[in-house]
Amino acid sequence: MQINKGEYLTLEGDKGNTLFIVKSGMLVAQRSTPEDGDYLENIGPGTIIGELSLLESAPREYTVKAAEPSELIVITQDMLEATLSNKPSWLKSILDFLTSRYHIAQKNKKKNDLIQALPTLLFVISSKVRQSGVDTVLLDELYIQLKCLNNTSAEETDRLLHSLENLGVLKVQENGSSQKILRVESLQLVPLLYETLRYRALNKKISPNILSMTDQMILTTFIKVAKEKGKSLEGGFCSVSTADLTAEAKKSMHGLTLTSRTMYSLVEKQLLNPSQTFKIQDSLETVPSFYADFDKILDLLELNRVFPLLDKKLVEI
Repeated sequence: MQINKGEYLTLEGDKGNTLFIVKSGMLVAQRSTPEDGDYLENIGPGTIIGELSLLESAPREYTVKAAEPSELIVITQDMLEATLSNKPSWLKSILDFLTSRYHIAQKNKKKNDLIQALPTLLFVISSKVRQSGVDTVLLDELYIQLKCLNNTSAEETDRLLHSLENLGVLKVQENGSSQKILRVESLQLVPLLYETLRYRALNKKISPNILSMTDQMILTTFIKVAKEKGKSLEGGFCSVSTADLTAEAKKSMHGLTLTSRTMYSLVEKQLLNPSQTFKIQDSLETVPSFYADFDKILDLLELNRVFPLLDKKLVEI
């Protein structure tokens, strides 16, 4: 079969029962979106077009147009059935199995593409909030940037935003002019999420921002004591006495004893700062107090609440 430049081979949504194999030339596959045409890929020699239409009489997934004069091999459903009638009965079962696996692979690919778009979404939101100095972003602007940067559709962006909204990271609402806006609940949490995802992607291991359960319990205890008995310092720092911290730990840390060893991890990470230098082998009582950036700890604890849940939400997308 010969097809000239500019001619259409298939139209998205049309029913078909024919498979094509590109013998020579070049074609372009296109899928329509709510915004405008979305060119997905070039199709060159050796590529198979329409396997699901042949096997299942499924609607065409793409519009395919010739970018240059091309030659194709045509296989119809009748030809396939005639061939199968002369083959063992188990061959049809194998084809059905392969078709099922194809559907699963396509579904997983779409899910993976969506998961990979999340860091881009967080980066764009962080950049806009940082540049504007306010906690809101116009949703239409977000759609445009995600489309340009990651080829993510508005529908896919909404699915990611819905997951983040369920976790309390942000909220989608309408402003006075009936435009939808994105309100960021914490100006620091979104950048922290982005950095944590980026670190994991680049280094193939957990980010230092993800704390052990012991560290989380100690910081939670520090926040509780700081709210009740803490002393405010310059620069948003807050100081609590070691005696108050130890006493509260005995009540709220489920039997975990506060020691120099359990505190030292947070001191090394500079999340908690001792009022005087101490070593891991020193007694905790030798340090009168600890101080920390109150808001930073709150943001870090929120990150550690959200991050494991976010992974679960992404799997469910």
